[in-house]
Amino acid sequence: MRTASERVGRPVSRVEGFDKVTGRARYTADVDVPGLAHAVLVQTEIPHGRVTEESVRRAAEQVGSASGVLHVLTPLNCPALGQLPHELTFDLPLERRPPLSDLTVQHVGQHLAVVVADTLENAAAAASLFTVDYDVLPAQTTARAVLTEPAAPDEESGRIRHGSYLPDHFVKLDEEKLQDRRGEPPERGRSALRVDARYTTPVNAHYPIELSATIAEWNGEQLTVHDSTRWIAGERTALAAYLGIPEDRIRVLSPLVGGAFGSKSFLWMHVVLCAVAARAVGRPVKLVLTRDQMFTSTGHRPRTEQDVRLIADEDGTIVSTEHHTLTETSTVAHFCEPAGLSTRILYASPHLVVSHRTARINAPTPCFMRGPGEAPGLFALEVAIDELAERARIDPLELRIRNHADADQTSGKPWSGKHLLQCYQEGADRFGWKDRPAVPRSLQRGGVQVGWGMSTATYPGRRMPAGCRVVTDADGHVEFSSATHEVGNGVRTVMTQVAADTAGLPIDRVSFLSGDSAFPAAPYSGASQTTATVGSAVFAAADEWRRRFIAALVGDADSPLFGADPATVDIGTVDPRAAAAYRERLSFSTSSDSGDQSTQAFQSFGAHFCEVEVDEQIGRASVTRWVAVMDCGRVLNPKLARNQVMGGITFGLGMALLEQVPYDDATALPLGEYYLPTHADRPDFDISFLDHPDFHLDPIGVRGIGEIGTCGVPAAIANAIHHATGKRLRDLPITLEDLMIPFEQPGGAA
Repeated sequence: MRTASERVGRPVSRVEGFDKVTGRARYTADVDVPGLAHAVLVQTEIPHGRVTEESVRRAAEQVGSASGVLHVLTPLNCPALGQLPHELTFDLPLERRPPLSDLTVQHVGQHLAVVVADTLENAAAAASLFTVDYDVLPAQTTARAVLTEPAAPDEESGRIRHGSYLPDHFVKLDEEKLQDRRGEPPERGRSALRVDARYTTPVNAHYPIELSATIAEWNGEQLTVHDSTRWIAGERTALAAYLGIPEDRIRVLSPLVGGAFGSKSFLWMHVVLCAVAARAVGRPVKLVLTRDQMFTSTGHRPRTEQDVRLIADEDGTIVSTEHHTLTETSTVAHFCEPAGLSTRILYASPHLVVSHRTARINAPTPCFMRGPGEAPGLFALEVAIDELAERARIDPLELRIRNHADADQTSGKPWSGKHLLQCYQEGADRFGWKDRPAVPRSLQRGGVQVGWGMSTATYPGRRMPAGCRVVTDADGHVEFSSATHEVGNGVRTVMTQVAADTAGLPIDRVSFLSGDSAFPAAPYSGASQTTATVGSAVFAAADEWRRRFIAALVGDADSPLFGADPATVDIGTVDPRAAAAYRERLSFSTSSDSGDQSTQAFQSFGAHFCEVEVDEQIGRASVTRWVAVMDCGRVLNPKLARNQVMGGITFGLGMALLEQVPYDDATALPLGEYYLPTHADRPDFDISFLDHPDFHLDPIGVRGIGEIGTCGVPAAIANAIHHATGKRLRDLPITLEDLMIPFEQPGGAA
């Protein structure tokens, strides 16, 4: 890549940062639309059954007469909605059951009605009056229940009722991706070391600061949707299918997204209902979910049970790996938490078996959450690796080095760039790992136990096709745009840097716009692919802009560069305002593909090292120090990159020590509070990057950073807690009950 102006690689502050810290930034719920009405959702309160038709009719009549109510949308008057195409529901958590399509109840929190009123207060008051009667049916609310409890027969037909809108009781999984088997198992009695254990992770909630919000407005047959989404192109496609209208009659706007972590990567049912309600009342409608509704309406990370079996020779060389995952999805959508993916590639293993089973249960639809698959999967694998090291009496870092995989074992392809051993070495040196005592409970400080733990981090490098539009205005300012999203990760800033650097322009002469489906298409902002994907399109557009500008200069008789050899033109010496004279030819659209991914495997790697203090008197674990070294290709903006990894580590800290959604066993209703890490929980961070560009994946040399910071974090903490206390804890989150020393009563009784 040409870097005449060297905008890339600098710690440029966020271009929208001033607006955010001063309150000038506008998110979806801040959009001011004249004539706005307000909608509030009514949701079901049982996990499985049927709402009686008479009670719905009675509730709608009562609520419809309340003050300010304009419309009550229920299954009895909701227009028929279309089915989503198979390609949108096969491996994405988009629901196949259209909202309000019948009176069945598939889970607690299913949308039952939408109340639209002139004010939010009137809508909320009226919605609180909407009460219905249920015919309750037996519910299966965990994967373990699906495995152990027979499905109840239907009383009328005598046939087995699985409680599923979809016919299969377990999700039919993609064999190539999620089920893997290679090599022959080791001969019985050959290997001396074995780990065979079960690890569990609970339901986690995304809990972004910004609540999901939608504003739908019809102008004749044209629909404009303002939504807090990070998939405007896919949302437009899904809305068109549900509403039965052409995509070109829908425009989706998502100016800024106030956090998502996966929860806003898909079209959720409240968006469809908001559009239906707006058409019914003939005016714009705003619908903002409550915090409680976010737990049931915008996805979550599902529970996992993971059985890991490692077999190794006496020197710690792994000869067999098995990783079996049991997880959950809803009765109305396909989704599998792919916890075993990292196990397929991370450590050399002649024999390997990876399997996934996903049970349909009466619960809301889960979805991708930061580090999907890898975050819970690496917890199980990396704790198991630590257990293996303990049994082999080998340092945990040394065991990982001995079993380093030089190529992708699944495909046989070489890595496009792998510097994991360098991550290990630099991380260990920065942390002081060589001083770690091997025996647990060897370190104390201030009356508490101290432990050191580590883990490997990994996440795929991905790139998809994307487009970019370039507009040069009357004063020579150049605007790049793409239908991607600013979700708080700094994409507008980094794209501005790439555009300026490639075009050879000062950064203040360039801007980047996102969040509008009218811009050239881009994929959802997730899976750590946005920088590589949209960055490739911006690079192509800026490179073409530069070529056209130079061609215009050397071909213009009035230009001082007329007749010059284009290869010799130094664009840095040209006044950028000269571009205004050629603005028509310097305004265009271009696109990039997904690159050649046929001959190499793309994966990012890293190493986490952490220190914890455990006060066993009160059961408190505090993460005090963290060293992370990441191999994620080229670093375009070190300030934003470090910020991303810092956020990912904090995310993983919450997963390890705090976060779980508790449910009442009898009602399946969420209970209690959801605890998150705060500033007081952050450790002292030492985060660095190797900065080895990966030009095999994309022309700007990057691989994604957003997910990998979380991957491996819970395992590093669990391993450090074991080193501090001697307790091997295999279930997340690790709570004070797990850590407290039992109180001994007089006479020695506990």
